[in-house]
Amino acid sequence: MLIQSSTNDIIQVITSAAGTVKVHASWVDDASNVFTPGRTNTATITTAATTDVVAAPAASTQRTTNFLSVRNTDATVSQTITIQHTDGTNVEPIFVGTIAAGESVVMDRTGVFTSYANTGVVKSSAQTGWLFNSNTANVTGFAADTYVAGSSILIPTQNFKTGTGYRCRISITKTAAGVAALTATLRVGATASTADSSYFALNLSAQTAATDTTLLTYDFMTRSTGASAALVAHLSSISQPTTGFSSLLKGANGTNTGDITAWPGKYIGVSLNGGASASFTVNMVQAEIYNI
Repeated sequence: MLIQSSTNDIIQVITSAAGTVKVHASWVDDASNVFTPGRTNTATITTAATTDVVAAPAASTQRTTNFLSVRNTDATVSQTITIQHTDGTNVEPIFVGTIAAGESVVMDRTGVFTSYANTGVVKSSAQTGWLFNSNTANVTGFAADTYVAGSSILIPTQNFKTGTGYRCRISITKTAAGVAALTATLRVGATASTADSSYFALNLSAQTAATDTTLLTYDFMTRSTGASAALVAHLSSISQPTTGFSSLLKGANGTNTGDITAWPGKYIGVSLNGGASASFTVNMVQAEIYNI
């Protein structure tokens, strides 16, 4: 519970980005042992802002908030949410955390905050080890940079640590069309699309005008963490020796540094660009995060 004992006490929610966030609070007023229940349905929050979600009580009244729900109803935008109590002078953060699209955080009458996934189930704070995603249907095209369906994984609150890895295996068939070098880009961002930030763009050598099948493997690992994290990646292809997907080069390495502190609540995934006239069919995608 949260107690407001003066006419200056307010409960507020800070949203970090433009999106849609809905807030509900249930509370009880105690005015000299006369108890009056109430609730506040805050108008939908659509901007990065500080919003009053439980107003101050009247004079000589103590207000107790027994239930507070903050839900990110946006389809794509992730939010860093701060729930705070202010007495008009001192501002005290009560909860700070990231809720991805469709997720929510709820405070019960004991004051315990619980995070819920977009499926409505409780998110485990002890989520460790291994996360997985895969495709559900074939995807064709890739003559332009295209995000690979099934390659995206939502990065959990505990974030990448030293030695955490991401691996994506992609089985592809090509026609004889298209002879440009294939580019595979590792991306992290809020939308699981080509709009997300590129951290690596690794290339194989030029294709040849021949049909072929390959298994691409994209490996990524963090060697350190923080605002200047050391990042490494490797792209490899198993295909015909000299024709089809690659005329010579079957692997590529990359190193980079980057700020990964804001990664929780964002997606890591891969986009592919086969170049002009490329005609690919992606048959199978298996993506995983390990040692998280």
